Amino acid sequence: MSIPKEPRQQMINIMYLVLIAMLAMNVSNEIVNAFKLLDSGIKSSNNAIDKKVEGSFKQFSKAVEKNPEGQIYLDKANELNGFATEFIGKVNDMRGTIMGMYSESMDAEGIWPKKADDQAETQKYMVEEGNADVLMGYIAEYEKKMKSVFEGENMTEKDRQSFDDALLLKAKGAGDIPADAHNKDSYGKYVFNQMPMVSVVTLLDKYMNDAKNSAAAGVDILKSKVSEEEILYDAFDVAIVPSGRKLIQGDTFEAEVFLTASSSASKPSVSINGKGYPTDASGRANYKVQASSLGKKTIKANLSYKDGFGKSKTVSKSFEYEVVPPPDHVPVVSATKMNAFYIGLDNPVSASITGVRKNKTNVSMSGGGTIRADGSGYMVNVSSPGEVNVNLSGTNEQGKSLSYSVPFRAKRIPDPVAKVGKSTGGSIKSGEFKAQPGLRAELADFLFDAKFRIVAYELTRAEKGADLVIVKNDGGKYNGQSSSLISKAKPNDIYYFDKIKAKGPDGKTRSLPSIVFKIY
Repeated sequence: MSIPKEPRQQMINIMYLVLIAMLAMNVSNEIVNAFKLLDSGIKSSNNAIDKKVEGSFKQFSKAVEKNPEGQIYLDKANELNGFATEFIGKVNDMRGTIMGMYSESMDAEGIWPKKADDQAETQKYMVEEGNADVLMGYIAEYEKKMKSVFEGENMTEKDRQSFDDALLLKAKGAGDIPADAHNKDSYGKYVFNQMPMVSVVTLLDKYMNDAKNSAAAGVDILKSKVSEEEILYDAFDVAIVPSGRKLIQGDTFEAEVFLTASSSASKPSVSINGKGYPTDASGRANYKVQASSLGKKTIKANLSYKDGFGKSKTVSKSFEYEVVPPPDHVPVVSATKMNAFYIGLDNPVSASITGVRKNKTNVSMSGGGTIRADGSGYMVNVSSPGEVNVNLSGTNEQGKSLSYSVPFRAKRIPDPVAKVGKSTGGSIKSGEFKAQPGLRAELADFLFDAKFRIVAYELTRAEKGADLVIVKNDGGKYNGQSSSLISKAKPNDIYYFDKIKAKGPDGKTRSLPSIVFKIY
């Protein structure tokens, strides 16, 4: 058995060996309790490994987005994780069978049987019925499959050796058993002969923990291969690309603001409208042209560079602008947040006529709705869907009367989405499900701060082998009946939230789609 690098895993292995030695002398309550504590630590370690693997895969996927050629290693990582999951499932089935032998006599917490020191049932199952040898077969199969992931032309001998060093479960070495004990006649008796139930279950949990640790180490090895040729960008700046350099009073200034990054190793070259331009030390080219003729103009830039992984890339971008003569009076009406007015909300707008003073400009609404002055702009309220108009009139400095009408759409606020915590349904852990205070409504991807509140819903629990239990709930927060129903959640239960009603800022009550959760 390989020596793990993590101190926590090393401690777990040492504790197991010490407890096995103590069991050889005497099965006392203290030793049984020590095994229970060890098993709890193993389970805690499993949770930490799961979070680490989840984080590694997120980083892995982001690295592959930047370097698509790394997809082959991400596929291998998924294959590696799949083999570990397959092995853990088989061992967990064995664990479940053993726990099932004692299901009629469990302790108050329902975690361990009262006779955790019993040896007869586990002796029969593991040794006499030959399941210890089946387990050894699982370990050998697991080792072979895990090592096969590191075969092929894309993997080096160094990769294979690194994974072999990190592999905690091997056919010769599982559970710190001497090599001469690994044969069909002696393995089961050597490991499981006269061992109490608590030590057998703990050993199975340790095997599953070793499998997870090995897979996590393999994923890290594969992930490191995606970024081994990475070029680090060490020069950062802010780029501001405006819609225009000069504006007439009343115009809206727009600009793209974003972060730029470069590296001396990227060596960019720039061409604009087919002509090459020199770049400075930061890789920037300076383009100037005089706006001598009227009409639309286009700038097309091509930039060739080396990406973050040393590969040559070329990107193109076009920018259009228009050269116009000095403008006449033009109406300017723009929704501050979006090109629509929403029912039940204060919709901020700016409204003006270029070249006309604000105190000589009149603003009104037609088609349904009201508009009022609000600070430097205006606030619009509408009550029904359809088209409305913002009307502007005024007198310029020469005494000429001007009048304009600008159409807008009046729309209802979109329906919100019902959620429990952050989830809209699907599989959810029982602990996370029980920790939520109730059902809520969230309006996603909407620029206004519009709030919806749940006013009622129906909660149903579907438990295998039992009748459906249905309760009604007023408001979003769980009432007494709902809280009681939620507290009973256990794996494979299904919870339905139906007949969901929510009220928005427009005072209207809406029916939302049902959501369903499966507990695991």
